[in-house]
Amino acid sequence: ALVGHTGSGKSSIINVLMRFYEFGQGQILIDDQDIRDFSLEELRQKMGLVLQDAFMFYGNIADNIRLLNSEISDEEVVAAAKFVQADRFIESLPGTYQAKVIERGASYSSGQRQLISFARTMVTNPKILVLDEATANIDTETESLIQLGLANMRQGRTTIAIAHRLSTIRDANTILVLDKGSIVEKGTHEELLAIEGLYADMYKLQSSKG
Repeated sequence: ALVGHTGSGKSSIINVLMRFYEFGQGQILIDDQDIRDFSLEELRQKMGLVLQDAFMFYGNIADNIRLLNSEISDEEVVAAAKFVQADRFIESLPGTYQAKVIERGASYSSGQRQLISFARTMVTNPKILVLDEATANIDTETESLIQLGLANMRQGRTTIAIAHRLSTIRDANTILVLDKGSIVEKGTHEELLAIEGLYADMYKLQSSKG
Protein backbone atom coordinates (compact mmCIF):
# COMPACT_ATOMS: atom_id res chain seq x y z
CA ALA A 1 0.00 0.00 0.00
CA LEU A 2 1.05 3.59 -0.68
CA VAL A 3 -0.09 6.28 1.76
CA GLY A 4 0.70 9.93 2.27
CA HIS A 5 -0.77 13.41 2.16
CA THR A 6 -1.94 14.98 -1.12
CA GLY A 7 1.04 15.74 -3.35
CA SER A 8 3.38 13.27 -1.63
CA GLY A 9 3.98 11.25 -4.82
CA LYS A 10 1.54 8.32 -4.60
CA SER A 11 -0.04 8.78 -8.03
CA SER A 12 3.35 9.53 -9.60
CA ILE A 13 4.53 6.05 -8.57
CA ILE A 14 1.46 4.50 -10.24
CA ASN A 15 2.04 6.58 -13.38
CA VAL A 16 5.62 5.34 -13.80
CA LEU A 17 4.64 1.77 -12.86
CA MET A 18 2.03 1.75 -15.65
CA ARG A 19 4.53 3.60 -17.91
CA PHE A 20 2.20 6.52 -18.51
CA TYR A 21 5.39 8.49 -17.81
CA GLU A 22 8.87 7.24 -18.63
CA PHE A 23 11.52 7.69 -15.94
CA GLY A 24 15.17 8.63 -16.29
CA GLN A 25 16.68 7.24 -13.09
CA GLY A 26 16.27 4.09 -11.04
CA GLN A 27 14.39 0.89 -11.83
CA ILE A 28 11.03 -0.73 -11.29
CA LEU A 29 11.30 -4.52 -11.29
CA ILE A 30 8.60 -7.18 -11.67
CA ASP A 31 9.98 -10.60 -10.72
CA ASP A 32 13.51 -9.13 -11.03
CA GLN A 33 12.84 -7.91 -14.59
CA ASP A 34 12.91 -4.21 -15.49
CA ILE A 35 9.45 -3.04 -16.58
CA ARG A 36 11.07 -1.39 -19.63
CA ASP A 37 11.97 -4.89 -20.89
CA PHE A 38 8.24 -5.61 -21.39
CA SER A 39 6.33 -4.15 -24.32
CA LEU A 40 3.73 -1.56 -23.29
CA GLU A 41 1.00 -3.90 -24.52
CA GLU A 42 2.23 -6.85 -22.44
CA LEU A 43 2.81 -4.71 -19.34
CA ARG A 44 -0.66 -3.23 -19.43
CA GLN A 45 -2.29 -6.57 -20.20
CA LYS A 46 -0.76 -7.94 -17.01
CA MET A 47 -1.90 -5.00 -14.89
CA GLY A 48 -5.42 -4.01 -13.95
CA LEU A 49 -5.91 -0.38 -12.92
CA VAL A 50 -8.95 0.78 -10.94
CA LEU A 51 -9.21 4.56 -10.51
CA GLN A 52 -11.11 6.64 -7.98
CA ASP A 53 -13.60 7.85 -10.60
CA ALA A 54 -15.01 5.04 -12.72
CA PHE A 55 -15.43 6.28 -16.30
CA MET A 56 -18.37 4.89 -18.25
CA PHE A 57 -19.20 5.57 -21.87
CA TYR A 58 -22.45 5.59 -23.86
CA GLY A 59 -23.65 2.10 -24.72
CA ASN A 60 -24.69 -0.77 -22.48
CA ILE A 61 -23.34 -2.53 -19.39
CA ALA A 62 -21.71 -5.41 -21.31
CA ASP A 63 -19.89 -3.00 -23.67
CA ASN A 64 -18.58 -1.08 -20.67
CA ILE A 65 -17.22 -4.26 -19.09
CA ARG A 66 -15.57 -5.66 -22.23
CA LEU A 67 -14.41 -2.19 -23.42
CA LEU A 68 -15.51 -3.14 -26.96
CA ASN A 69 -13.02 -6.03 -27.01
CA SER A 70 -14.84 -8.52 -29.27
CA GLU A 71 -12.64 -11.39 -28.03
CA ILE A 72 -14.33 -11.23 -24.61
CA SER A 73 -17.43 -13.43 -24.64
CA ASP A 74 -20.79 -12.74 -22.98
CA GLU A 75 -20.03 -15.61 -20.59
CA GLU A 76 -16.75 -13.97 -19.53
CA VAL A 77 -18.53 -10.64 -18.98
CA VAL A 78 -21.10 -12.31 -16.71
CA ALA A 79 -18.41 -14.32 -14.86
CA ALA A 80 -16.38 -11.14 -14.18
CA ALA A 81 -19.47 -9.31 -12.91
CA LYS A 82 -20.31 -12.21 -10.58
CA PHE A 83 -16.74 -12.40 -9.33
CA VAL A 84 -16.78 -8.76 -8.16
CA GLN A 85 -20.41 -8.84 -6.89
CA ALA A 86 -21.66 -6.51 -9.66
CA ASP A 87 -24.16 -9.12 -10.91
CA ARG A 88 -26.51 -8.41 -8.00
CA PHE A 89 -27.46 -4.96 -9.19
CA ILE A 90 -26.97 -5.63 -12.94
CA GLU A 91 -29.45 -8.51 -12.93
CA SER A 92 -32.07 -6.30 -11.25
CA LEU A 93 -31.92 -3.81 -14.16
CA PRO A 94 -34.38 -3.87 -17.08
CA GLY A 95 -32.30 -5.50 -19.83
CA THR A 96 -29.62 -6.70 -17.36
CA TYR A 97 -26.29 -6.70 -19.26
CA GLN A 98 -27.89 -4.89 -22.20
CA ALA A 99 -29.15 -2.10 -19.92
CA LYS A 100 -28.45 1.28 -21.39
CA VAL A 101 -25.58 3.44 -20.14
CA ILE A 102 -25.94 7.15 -20.81
CA GLU A 103 -23.00 9.55 -20.98
CA ARG A 104 -20.62 9.02 -18.02
CA GLY A 105 -23.00 6.48 -16.49
CA ALA A 106 -25.01 9.29 -14.91
CA SER A 107 -28.00 7.05 -14.15
CA TYR A 108 -25.92 4.77 -11.87
CA SER A 109 -24.62 5.43 -8.36
CA SER A 110 -20.90 5.91 -7.69
CA GLY A 111 -20.73 2.44 -6.15
CA GLN A 112 -22.50 0.80 -9.09
CA ARG A 113 -20.10 2.51 -11.53
CA GLN A 114 -17.15 1.30 -9.46
CA LEU A 115 -18.46 -2.30 -9.46
CA ILE A 116 -18.66 -2.16 -13.27
CA SER A 117 -15.11 -0.79 -13.28
CA PHE A 118 -14.03 -3.75 -11.11
CA ALA A 119 -15.65 -6.19 -13.55
CA ARG A 120 -13.94 -4.41 -16.47
CA THR A 121 -10.59 -4.87 -14.73
CA MET A 122 -11.10 -8.51 -13.81
CA VAL A 123 -12.45 -9.71 -17.18
CA THR A 124 -8.83 -9.65 -18.45
CA ASN A 125 -7.53 -11.56 -15.36
CA PRO A 126 -4.58 -9.27 -14.55
CA LYS A 127 -1.52 -10.54 -12.64
CA ILE A 128 -1.07 -7.24 -10.81
CA LEU A 129 -3.95 -5.16 -9.48
CA VAL A 130 -3.43 -1.41 -9.01
CA LEU A 131 -6.05 0.41 -6.93
CA ASP A 132 -5.85 4.21 -6.94
CA GLU A 133 -8.21 5.36 -4.16
CA ALA A 134 -10.70 2.79 -5.47
CA THR A 135 -13.03 3.08 -2.47
CA ALA A 136 -12.93 6.88 -2.03
CA ASN A 137 -16.18 7.92 -3.70
CA ILE A 138 -18.54 5.04 -3.04
CA ASP A 139 -22.03 5.27 -1.60
CA THR A 140 -23.02 3.37 1.54
CA GLU A 141 -25.62 1.37 -0.41
CA THR A 142 -22.95 -0.57 -2.32
CA GLU A 143 -20.03 -0.33 0.12
CA SER A 144 -20.39 -3.90 1.43
CA LEU A 145 -20.51 -5.24 -2.15
CA ILE A 146 -17.43 -3.17 -3.03
CA GLN A 147 -15.51 -4.63 -0.08
CA LEU A 148 -16.54 -8.19 -1.04
CA GLY A 149 -15.57 -7.53 -4.65
CA LEU A 150 -12.18 -6.15 -3.62
CA ALA A 151 -11.50 -9.16 -1.39
CA ASN A 152 -12.15 -11.51 -4.33
CA MET A 153 -10.05 -9.41 -6.70
CA ARG A 154 -7.01 -9.41 -4.41
CA GLN A 155 -6.84 -13.20 -4.01
CA GLY A 156 -3.90 -14.83 -5.78
CA ARG A 157 -2.43 -11.65 -7.26
CA THR A 158 -0.16 -8.80 -6.24
CA THR A 159 -2.16 -5.73 -5.25
CA ILE A 160 -0.76 -2.22 -5.06
CA ALA A 161 -3.20 0.14 -3.37
CA ILE A 162 -3.16 3.89 -2.90
CA ALA A 163 -5.37 4.52 0.10
CA HIS A 164 -6.68 7.62 1.76
CA ARG A 165 -8.70 5.66 4.30
CA LEU A 166 -5.98 3.83 6.21
CA SER A 167 -8.48 1.34 7.66
CA THR A 168 -8.76 -0.22 4.16
CA ILE A 169 -5.07 -1.23 3.99
CA ARG A 170 -4.40 -2.46 7.53
CA ASP A 171 -3.74 -6.01 6.26
CA ALA A 172 -1.19 -4.97 3.60
CA ASN A 173 2.10 -6.92 3.66
CA THR A 174 4.06 -3.67 3.28
CA ILE A 175 2.93 -0.06 3.65
CA LEU A 176 5.10 2.68 2.12
CA VAL A 177 4.60 6.14 3.62
CA LEU A 178 5.42 8.98 1.25
CA ASP A 179 6.18 12.60 2.05
CA LYS A 180 7.24 15.26 -0.49
CA GLY A 181 8.26 12.68 -3.10
CA SER A 182 10.24 10.38 -0.78
CA ILE A 183 9.48 7.15 1.06
CA VAL A 184 9.91 8.12 4.71
CA GLU A 185 8.53 5.02 6.47
CA LYS A 186 8.03 1.36 5.54
CA GLY A 187 6.49 -1.56 7.41
CA THR A 188 3.28 -3.32 8.38
CA HIS A 189 0.40 -1.46 10.03
CA GLU A 190 1.52 -2.61 13.49
CA GLU A 191 5.19 -1.80 12.85
CA LEU A 192 4.36 1.70 11.64
CA LEU A 193 2.10 2.41 14.61
CA ALA A 194 4.90 1.26 16.94
CA ILE A 195 7.45 3.78 15.61
CA GLU A 196 4.97 6.63 16.23
CA GLY A 197 5.90 8.57 13.11
CA LEU A 198 3.93 10.10 10.24
CA TYR A 199 1.76 7.01 9.63
CA ALA A 200 0.81 6.78 13.30
CA ASP A 201 -0.13 10.48 13.29
CA MET A 202 -2.29 10.03 10.17
CA TYR A 203 -3.97 6.93 11.58
CA LYS A 204 -4.75 8.56 14.94
CA LEU A 205 -6.19 11.59 13.17
CA GLN A 206 -8.49 9.44 11.02
CA SER A 207 -9.49 7.24 13.98
CA SER A 208 -10.48 10.28 16.05
CA LYS A 209 -12.64 11.55 13.14
CA GLY A 210 -14.21 8.14 12.63
